[in-house]
Formats: sequence, structure tokens, C-alpha cells
Amino acid sequence: MIQIALLLFGVDFMRSRVKYLILLGSLWSLLGLAIFLDGLDGVTYFPLRFFGLLLLLESLVTLSIASGGVGAQKAVLYFKGGIFCFVSLLILSNQPYSNLLLAIVFGFAYFVIGLFVIFSAWIVRFPHWKDTLLTGLAQVMFAFFMFSPWPTHYKATVSFFLGTLMIFSGIHTVRLALRVARLREGISVFDLLVPAGIGVEVKKGTNIKPNLAEPANVDFREPLTVHIWTPEGTASASTIPRPVINRYIAAVDSEGVISTGHAALEVPPDLYISLYPAEDIDRSPAEFLNTLKATRDNDVPGTYQPDYATESAEWCQSDRKIYFHHYNGKALQRFWSAYKLTKTYNLTYRNCSSSVAYALEASLDGVLSKHTRSWLSILRTLAMPELWIAAQVRKRATSMAWTPGLVMDYARALRSIVHPVPEPWYQRVTFKWRDNSKAGE
Repeated sequence: MIQIALLLFGVDFMRSRVKYLILLGSLWSLLGLAIFLDGLDGVTYFPLRFFGLLLLLESLVTLSIASGGVGAQKAVLYFKGGIFCFVSLLILSNQPYSNLLLAIVFGFAYFVIGLFVIFSAWIVRFPHWKDTLLTGLAQVMFAFFMFSPWPTHYKATVSFFLGTLMIFSGIHTVRLALRVARLREGISVFDLLVPAGIGVEVKKGTNIKPNLAEPANVDFREPLTVHIWTPEGTASASTIPRPVINRYIAAVDSEGVISTGHAALEVPPDLYISLYPAEDIDRSPAEFLNTLKATRDNDVPGTYQPDYATESAEWCQSDRKIYFHHYNGKALQRFWSAYKLTKTYNLTYRNCSSSVAYALEASLDGVLSKHTRSWLSILRTLAMPELWIAAQVRKRATSMAWTPGLVMDYARALRSIVHPVPEPWYQRVTFKWRDNSKAGE
């Protein structure tokens, strides 16, 4: 979550506050370590009931705004609010069985996530997959630690869970801040976060400015549009109802035809990002697992579509469009200038959806830099539930593969952050009246 927030705030925010980020991350980790150690002897000083009240308040706020969500965003908010409410009620009830149920909930969550991480790393084999595999194993081991009654017979379940989260989130913040402190001018937050082989590659710890010519000044006046062809929307006949699979993987129609959907990004009149394999990929069941691997032997020649009009005329109109009116056009052009030089397609690592997702991130680099002038605006952005949703979607996609459904949810969440709900009508009228009075003076 902190990665996406820093991306939106921009590198200037990080450079000016890198010392504070290091200090805050260090203190956050030390506080988490103190909370973890506090639970080892079974006598906890952590204000558990106060934490439960804060969690209950957070769950009620999330549930109250969930009805205004769009698509999968609504389901995620209801799920998050429901889980937080259930956990907070267990904490506040202070019953003998509460800690056992909390240990089961937390342990099961880590066990499932750990297995998913291990499975996806082993199957997909994306860069640094071995490090991710070890992370998944560590999560499974921590799950068994949560299940185990040692050493406090579940009395310190919340302390162990919360302390561990704080320790690793603080360490991650410090590592990211240290990388920024060692970089020269010309590196953006997007360059730090993007996976290896996508866009401009910046090696860890380097202080060398990338040897790329700055893009020509392009005046982007048109809105940025993320086009989504959903699997169900592109099927030629009625699809078999499979809600999750149809949305995020593929839809099968009544005639047995498989549709995986498509994603593209457009800024009229000259920028259009839509990557296709130059020839159809063999998707036979016998080769399915091998095809999923993000290895060099699965790279195939790719081709970029010229523009939306040509693509939609040859196929069909996109059935979902997400618009962004505020974006970093120069950063987007810089990304596209480097990205289009490689016409390689990989089904899980460099496909149409990943191209759009990373292009969108490049275009939003520093787009909320004006919001960093006050700590209140920063905290307001960090508290937005859409930021949490975007982080969860990105984590799942980078662990397995970007799909049109995930790009759609990711773009919608980011749009809600960049373009929040409009201010009340009377504030807009007052603002215009003041501008007109100044113009007439």
C-alpha cells in the first residue's frame, strides 16, 4: 500500500522526506517488535480493547461506504469490513474462546496466502521467483506458529499478528527510502517499483542516471482512457456462468469458445498501447502449465495495434472504459518510448494487461504531488479504502499474472484516489463566483 501512495506522491516528496521516512519506518518496526515481545510472557500491556474499538470503527466506516463501490470493489469492501468487524467483536468480547478463534482466522489467512504465493512462484517462475518462494514458506511457517498454543496459549494472538505486520512494513519502508536516498536525479518512483525487464530497468542500489533521452514535449489535452474487453463481453454467444473465473481468467460460451478478454490504454491522438502476440499461442491442456511460465523460452514475437479505431473495427468495441483527466503525460511518454522498443509477448509476464497496468502506473507517477503540502492531505490519501484495494489487486497480479479483470479493478481503484468524489455543488459555485469577480477587477 505504501508503494502505491509513494508513487502517487512522487519522487520529490520522497527525496524531501527521506529522513523522516527512514525514522518513521524504524520507529514503526521497533514498536512492532515491542508489541511482539510483549506477548511472549502472556502478560500483555498492549491496549487490546482500545485497538478493538479502533478496528470496529474502521469496519463500520468501510461497510458504510461499500454500497457506493463499483463492481468487485463493492465485494472487496464488504469482505474487508466484515472481517474487521468480526475480528473486532472477538477482541472486545474477551471470551475464553476469542483468542483461539482469532488464531484460527489469522493462521488460516496466512496459510492460504502462503500457499498461493508458493504455488504462483513455482508455476509462473517470474524474475526473483525463488525469493518469493521463500516468502511464501515463511508465511506458512508463521501460520503454524499462529495455530500453535505455544508459548502463551493464544493469549497473545493479536500481539503476535500485529507486531509482525508492523515489523515487516517498517522494514520495507526503510529499504525503499534508502534506495531513494542513493539515487540521482532522473529516477522516478515508478522506476524503483516496476519489475525487472519492464520499461526502464534500475538495478537495486544504483546511483547511475539512466541513459535515456528525454521525450519530446507532448501536450496531452485529451483524457487517458483504459479500455477493457472483458471475457464475457467479447464472447460470441452466451457464456457459462462462472462469476470469478469469467471475470479474472476466461469465459467459455455455449459453443465452447474460450475468450480471455483484452486491455489497452489510449491518449488521443497519437498514443495507443495494445500488445498482441504476432501469432496465436498454443493453449492446449498438455502445454498449459508450461505456457504459464514467465521464462525466456515462452517469449514470442509481439505486435502493437496502431490505434483504437483500427482495433475496434477489426474486433469489437471495448465494453469498459475508465477515464483519467489528471496524469503525468511526460512520464507516460517516457515509459512508452522505452517499452515499445521491445516487441516481445509473454502470456503471464509481458501481456496486454501488464503493459496497460505499468503504463498506467507510469502515467500516475507524482500525480498527487500537490497533495503533499499538508500532512492532513497525506493522511487522508493513506486512509482511503481504494488505496488498500489497489494494493491487494497489484499484489495478486504481480504474484501470478495481470488479466483484463484485474487491470479493470486496479484502474477503477486508482481513479477513485486520483479523482475523488466531487465537492458539494455550493462549494463549486462559490469557487467560480470568486474567480469571476477577480477576472472582472
